[in-house]
Amino acid sequence: MRAIPPPQLTFTDVLNICVGSISCQTLTHKINAINPQLNNAVQDFDTKSATADLFQIQPFVGADKTVVIGQVTKEELKGLYTFQMVPAKKPARQYYDQIMMQAPLRICPFCGFGQVTTLDHYLPKAKFPLLSIFPKNLVPSCADCNKGKSAGIAKSKSEQCLHPYFDQGHFINEQWLFAEVIQTIPATIKYFVQAPNNWISTDKARVKSHFDDFKLAKRFCIQAGDEISNLRGELDIDFKINQQTGVEHALLKKHAGASLQHTNSWKTAMYQALAASAWYCRGGFK
Repeated sequence: MRAIPPPQLTFTDVLNICVGSISCQTLTHKINAINPQLNNAVQDFDTKSATADLFQIQPFVGADKTVVIGQVTKEELKGLYTFQMVPAKKPARQYYDQIMMQAPLRICPFCGFGQVTTLDHYLPKAKFPLLSIFPKNLVPSCADCNKGKSAGIAKSKSEQCLHPYFDQGHFINEQWLFAEVIQTIPATIKYFVQAPNNWISTDKARVKSHFDDFKLAKRFCIQAGDEISNLRGELDIDFKINQQTGVEHALLKKHAGASLQHTNSWKTAMYQALAASAWYCRGGFK
């Protein structure tokens, strides 16, 4: 996971632009009538996000045609995003694009390698329709993370995946993602989570939930397989110069560079594991 700054957009601005572009006056009046409730939902999100307690926000369990609050249905609240914020010709699209640009180099913050192509509702709009256009609930995401994320709703703090806007500090700076080399031909990498012993139990569980929810074990393994294939020729040169030691030094250098960029990237864990594998360094890379 990569930390990114939260969007500096006010909910009021986004809401006003979305509502202002609705052609149906009846719907406009209905949504304007629930402004206090929408703002209450946003304030509740802000309060709970500060303590990683977003799981405490109760999901809406009704169908699309069911009224959520006032006279506004779930379908109409979801439509604020789908029909007023996403379409390229709508005025609120400017906010959609601004949030997309929060991710440096358009790299997905959830997985750390996918290309951002959409916005992910951290709390799904299908179950939290009052937050469908709240900027801090919208995270730049690659298609695989957006579509592949577990559909379940966290029922405890331990089940919450990491939020790129709020979960920073030790989640970013301390290593919890590791890998091991499997002695196959060619070599393969198996990823796993091992949080520091001094972390509290809920934080340990949350990084594991993040790893599982976004199916990162398999996706990281695929990335590593491609990188290992590209390494063979380069490491063969190092091996000819200084045998196993030459390969170890080359991999340690790559690990150091990757670690300086991102402590918990698939590359950092992979190079660390490769450098520590005597089997790989003495010829397993061939």
